[in-house]
Order: sequence, then structure tokens, then C-alpha cells
Amino acid sequence: MEGERTVLLRSGAVKVRLRHSSRARRLRLVLVPGVGPELVVPARTGAKAIDGALKTLAPWLERALARQQPGALGLARPGVAWHGGEEVPLRIVAAARPSAGWRAGALELRAPDAEGASAALERWYRSSARAELDASIERQAPALGVAPKAVAVRDQRTRWGSCSSRGTLSFSWRLLLAPAWVLEDVVCHELCHLRVANHSPAFWGLFAVHRPAADSRPWLRAHGGELAAYRPADSIGAP
Repeated sequence: MEGERTVLLRSGAVKVRLRHSSRARRLRLVLVPGVGPELVVPARTGAKAIDGALKTLAPWLERALARQQPGALGLARPGVAWHGGEEVPLRIVAAARPSAGWRAGALELRAPDAEGASAALERWYRSSARAELDASIERQAPALGVAPKAVAVRDQRTRWGSCSSRGTLSFSWRLLLAPAWVLEDVVCHELCHLRVANHSPAFWGLFAVHRPAADSRPWLRAHGGELAAYRPADSIGAP
């Protein structure tokens, strides 16, 4: 059973979504990109405990929301798509079957209507993300002495990358919207998990050897919500 609570902060009232989980062992407040504040609630937790936790965690929520206020990327602009954090001009052409491809310095979307153009753009994002991710893995995996069993590209909005116990790496196609170094950083992070499954000092030491001058976490904390909220339809101008 889901629900929500309103928390009064110094900056104003904020709605917090409640997500009940049978696997959760404690009340936990998180900021979910594209969703906002979410309180993870263990089974059989009463309303009094929920309200008490929100009161205790309100100062943390105020600080966390303040950190999310840096300047927006401006992703939701009609006529503009994104690749490696760079603007890509769009051209939309009426056609019976949706497709996408480069032509005359722009990404040309051919489709019968706005919905078809949006679908074509999302397919382009996914295929382009796959190409960039595969290339990044090919560059970085040999130095780490690892090789993923498989690579999946999905529409993950709360985890930009993940590594399964079977050695499968999963990434969000939305990393293509971010600067290229962010994608490279996330790929290295997941490749390191093929050697060290946790976030122990050994893991971070390994990561630092291979990405000594990069840390995508602050950038993703600042802009991840905008990446998650972006819709390909925003670039088409569709409602």
C-alpha cells in the first residue's frame, strides 16, 4: 500500500512518497531521481513510527534537497536531443515508418506523427548508448583484467549502472544525456565490481587507480533527477 506525507521544512512543504517494502528492515528516506523524496517503510510499520521518522529525518531532507538545486541542464527543449552532454539538432520529417539517422549535420527523425518521432528518438538513444557503453567497456576492461558476461541497456532511473552476481552489467540509456566522462566513470565503477563486489576500501582503491581524476557521483547527485525526468517527447515538443 502506497501513500504520502507532507513534511514542513524551512524552505516550504514537501510531499514524501511512502513505499512499503516487505524486504526493508528499517525506515529509510531516499531521493529518487524523477520522483522526489521517498520513505521506504518495512511491513507492519505504524503511522506513528512513520511520522516520527519523517520528523527526525527532516533536517537531512532539507540538506539533500538543497544540494539538488544547481543550475538545470535544460534537457527538455523542443528541437534538441543530447549525446555525451552535447546538444544535437533535430529535424523532423513526415514519413510512413519511424526511423532516425544523421543527415546534413542534424539528427533526422522520420515519422508519421509526434508519437512516432518520440519513439524513433528513444530507439536512437538506446542504440547510441549501447554503442558508447560497448566502446567504453572495450577501452577499460582489459586494464582491469575483467570481461562482463553480458551487457544490458535499460531505462533505469534510480541506478545508472549495476553489476549482477553472474557478471552481467546493466546501464541506463540516460547516461548518453550526460557528459562523456560521466558515462566512462559509471562504466569503470561497474567493471570494478566484477573484481570487488562491494564498496569496501579495496573497491574504492581499485577504482581510484583507474579513474584517479574523476568522480561522477556529485554530478549525478546534482543532475540525475533531470536525466531521469527527461522524456524523448520533450525534444519533439509533444504533450
